[in-house]
Amino acid sequence: MKELCKLQYLNSICILRHGRCCLEGWVAPYCRETPHQLFSLSKSFTSCGIGLAQAEGLLNVQDKLVSFFPEYSGCIVDSRMNKVTLDDLLTMRSGHLACTTRFMFGTDDYVKAFLSSRLDTEPGTRFTYNSGASYMLAAVIKKVTGENLREYLGPRLFEPLQMTPGIWECCPKGINLGGWGLYMTTDDIAKFAQLLLQHGKWEGRQILPEDYLAEATRKHADNSMNEAPDWKQGYGYQFWRSRHGYRGDGASGQYAIVLEEQDIAIAVTSCVGNMQAELDVLWEKLLPYVHDAPLPEAPEAHRELLEYLQKMAIPTPEPSASTWHAPATFRFQDNPAGIRQCDIFFSEKDCALTFQTSRGSEQLRAGFGHFDYSTFQLTDALPHPVAAYAIWKNPHTLEIHSFICDGIFRDVWTVDFEDSKTPLKNQMLCSCFRPEKPQFIVLN
Repeated sequence: MKELCKLQYLNSICILRHGRCCLEGWVAPYCRETPHQLFSLSKSFTSCGIGLAQAEGLLNVQDKLVSFFPEYSGCIVDSRMNKVTLDDLLTMRSGHLACTTRFMFGTDDYVKAFLSSRLDTEPGTRFTYNSGASYMLAAVIKKVTGENLREYLGPRLFEPLQMTPGIWECCPKGINLGGWGLYMTTDDIAKFAQLLLQHGKWEGRQILPEDYLAEATRKHADNSMNEAPDWKQGYGYQFWRSRHGYRGDGASGQYAIVLEEQDIAIAVTSCVGNMQAELDVLWEKLLPYVHDAPLPEAPEAHRELLEYLQKMAIPTPEPSASTWHAPATFRFQDNPAGIRQCDIFFSEKDCALTFQTSRGSEQLRAGFGHFDYSTFQLTDALPHPVAAYAIWKNPHTLEIHSFICDGIFRDVWTVDFEDSKTPLKNQMLCSCFRPEKPQFIVLN
């Protein structure tokens, strides 16, 4: 556990063995009750929707994609699109050699954008990770059921397991994104992993089709061209094969891991830059210590573990003496975030940044030596619960670290109040962690 916590930043973990929780913990300010962004772990839930719809006779994975959207037949420009099956979408072998979201984003009709795209190779022949393919599976569910995936899975998956998912983000036409956009608590991810471990059965009831899950979690597509060891073991129906077991996963370390040989289910949320390192820790620091026989009682070690889990938190620096307590106002040039002005106010314990934007007013609060909490949107499409702390780096430079508590994003705001002829005079700099690489936005 301590090895995992060295990764910046583990948000939560839950490990189940033989159906019982043997370890769980949340790293403050992340908490048990808040549904977390799953990113591409959403794909595995989309796959389950396809399996359920097939069991109900609404579709077959060998069906042609175009058969569900005859109204778009006139926009198809590549005849190979007529060959694409649901199986090709599930296994990431749609015939595209790059993710089709590049065609879809910026349009108001993702289905049309996908169907009118040109293919690079014959469908069913080459693996290319493609979130657009997963979106099309969600669009098929909407077409054959009249419901979005989230609603369709409600009585069939979520309710039987007493899961309470958060939102599932939608495209401009209101269709769940399928390949990403679902929010779920760690407890519910763990239930999902346990359900998979039990071949779709829950409390004596078959929730997911066992035959479909067997197909979904075996190797269909060859992804050996990838470099990371756990990303080259094969791909199923929106599930990854791993060096140990299989998994659903999402950007920056969202995991539902199934280890059938050890009878273990694992749920992880995090915001790490190296997802392979996260799995390496599990394989190297957990699996060698898994035994079939019961371990001897160790009450003192158990007590220490519980104390460690309860105290897990992202450290906040001790408050430093500041020399700036007067309110300050920053006015902005035109910028993509639509920020017009920021007013900064201070108290002994915290500071508040009130932004005037094209959408209205938003406030970010940051504590000195502790987290303060806000609901904040500013540079994102949706409002999020945010925790932030502030520290004076020197007498004229304030640094604010903010963490989105339902996801992976974290921002560092640097505000320079120095009244001198320097390049940083009256500047506010925001560096934003994003799934693949840092982005830097200078607002002045």
